[in-house]
Amino acid sequence: MTSLDGIVGFHMRKATLRAQSSFATAAGKKLMTGQYSVMAIIHENPGRTQSAIAEAAGLDRSSLVPILNKFEKDGLILRAAVAGDKRAYAVRLTEKGEAELEALEEKVKEIEAKVIAGLGAEDHARLIELLKKFHDII
Repeated sequence: MTSLDGIVGFHMRKATLRAQSSFATAAGKKLMTGQYSVMAIIHENPGRTQSAIAEAAGLDRSSLVPILNKFEKDGLILRAAVAGDKRAYAVRLTEKGEAELEALEEKVKEIEAKVIAGLGAEDHARLIELLKKFHDII
C-alpha cells in the first residue's frame, strides 16, 4: 500500500490510461486522446463551432485544434467559416468520418460490454453517476 492508494485522481488516471490503451488495441490503430469522443460529439452536433465542441468534450481549444487538424488532413471532417464571425468554424463529419465513427462505435460497444460484464449493470451505472458527480465537484 502506498500514499496514492487513497487518492481518487491516481486511480482515475490509471483507469484512463488502461481504457485508452484497450481502446487503441481494439481499434487496431493509434488513436489521439479523445478522438472517438470528439467524433461522436461532431456527429451528434453537426455544424457546431470548434469552441462548442471543445467545451462538450471537456477540452480546451488548444487541445482540440490538433485533433481537428488531423481529422481534416485524414478527410474525416469539413470546416466552414461561420457567417458573422471570422474566427469561428463550424465542423461536420464527412462520409468517410461517419464510416470511421461507425467502426469505432463497434469497438466502444465491445469494450463497454466487457466493463458491464465485469462490474454488473448496476455498478456500471453507479460508476458513471459517480464520475459525473466527481466532474461537478471538481
